[in-house]
Amino acid sequence: MGTLLMRLAIIGLLCGLGFNLSRLFSRGLSRFFTPPVCRFISGALAVLLSAGLIVAASWFYVYYGFGYQGDIFRKAKTDRKIVALTFDDGPSPLYTPRILDILAEKGVPAAFFMVGAHVDKYPEIAARIAAEGHELGSHTYDHVNVPTLATAQLSAQLLKTNIAVLNATGEYPMYIRPPRGLYDGRFRRLSELLGHQIVLWSLSAQDWMELMTVDRIVKRILTRVRPGDIILFHDSGALLRKEGASRESTVAALPMIIEGLRAMGYEIVPLAELLTLAHPEEEPIPYMPE
Repeated sequence: MGTLLMRLAIIGLLCGLGFNLSRLFSRGLSRFFTPPVCRFISGALAVLLSAGLIVAASWFYVYYGFGYQGDIFRKAKTDRKIVALTFDDGPSPLYTPRILDILAEKGVPAAFFMVGAHVDKYPEIAARIAAEGHELGSHTYDHVNVPTLATAQLSAQLLKTNIAVLNATGEYPMYIRPPRGLYDGRFRRLSELLGHQIVLWSLSAQDWMELMTVDRIVKRILTRVRPGDIILFHDSGALLRKEGASRESTVAALPMIIEGLRAMGYEIVPLAELLTLAHPEEEPIPYMPE
């Protein structure tokens, strides 16, 4: 209950800030427009500014977090030119096998954060991921929005995914990543209880966006990569559905990214190796009330 109230309070503060900023801006417009037009512009600005502030806060929350987060890994603290590749939302019969072919051809390891429903739907592909030596992670059963779920539903999402992965691969998913990078204290406690390491990312290909062409994906990764990055790709999923969006750009970009990283002196290592350098803060995880 306390977590929900805190979320509502933060959203309320950001909306209030957006409203006050829009009022300040609209005062300057009163010299050029009639009062009804000014009210309309002020209202529209309030919505846009509030939405922008919430998105900005969410981005900071995913990439940096708030407060102590020694149980959440985003990148390695190292000067060595090493990175890890991760894929979300699969498996997919259209894209995952082709990605696996590329990884095998290039001799590159990766970690796959799989949606439980997709594992149950395509168990043979999940089995191939494990058989080829790639690491396994949970991405919830239905690609849910973690903070808005009831605790019982959240628990079921994690447990069902673990069962699906175990049945398909014979292996337990050691890692977990919340959809969209959105988590809360319950998710952190459940992950610890189930023996998962929470792994987010430090560099996203943003390949879930329709406007991300092959060239844009390649350029984004190769110009922004830094030592210790955990790089995020998608081998399935969709913006408003569980699956169905095209990942052709990801498949086409992947060989160029691998060769480009190697040409820049980077080594692509297993996620487990990279996480040995991702030292958490040396203090106990604090009590996180509901």
